[in-house]
Amino acid sequence: MNSAALSAAPKWLSFFPGLAEIQDDAWLEALHAAREITIPPKAVVIRRGDPCQNFLLLVRGTVRVYESSEGGREIALYRTHGGDICILTLNNLLSGADYAAEAVTEDEVRAVMIPMPFFQHAMAHSEAFRNFIMATLARRLSDVMRVVEQVTFQRLDLRLACLLGQLFERNKSAAISMTHEELARELGTTRVVISRMLKEFERMGCIRLQRGQIELLSSEALERLSRD
Repeated sequence: MNSAALSAAPKWLSFFPGLAEIQDDAWLEALHAAREITIPPKAVVIRRGDPCQNFLLLVRGTVRVYESSEGGREIALYRTHGGDICILTLNNLLSGADYAAEAVTEDEVRAVMIPMPFFQHAMAHSEAFRNFIMATLARRLSDVMRVVEQVTFQRLDLRLACLLGQLFERNKSAAISMTHEELARELGTTRVVISRMLKEFERMGCIRLQRGQIELLSSEALERLSRD
């Protein structure tokens, strides 16, 4: 992108280097139609069965995408973070189908919405934009396939140990504020099962349980659990 175009580009575009380099007219039209929004924490962004009307890019914050059963049990499919595009909206824009999953913000989210007609026009007439979208879709599809593999082939205690390790690392803290119910929703199981496993982890000296909080005692022991 030349210096004149760079100065006129919206600030959020710097979070998406692959898009910032595209200068095709169709993409620039979509860029002009983009609208920035701010979404509060714990807000439902996408509901199952709703039509998709916008292409969503996350500038800041985290959105959790999950499936829920008729009985209300949930399982997290993946998370979209700042600098990512929302694969759920992308999939529905490409297929024309209604949303098959749900999404909720985990913290305050700043995002950009591009209306569907401009997205479709850019897909049809900008090869560079199309290549960016296909590469992103392939990369995020592998994340979903990893979840499917874990659910299908990996024991629940291993998945719980891995999840705890990821949460401690993400928070950069030896304590996380998360209830047993929230962990159960993350892994697609029940609170009773998670509580039993956490108590066993505590007995083994990996963690200490407190009300609404889990404290890490031994990262080495937790890592061994995730590999067993």
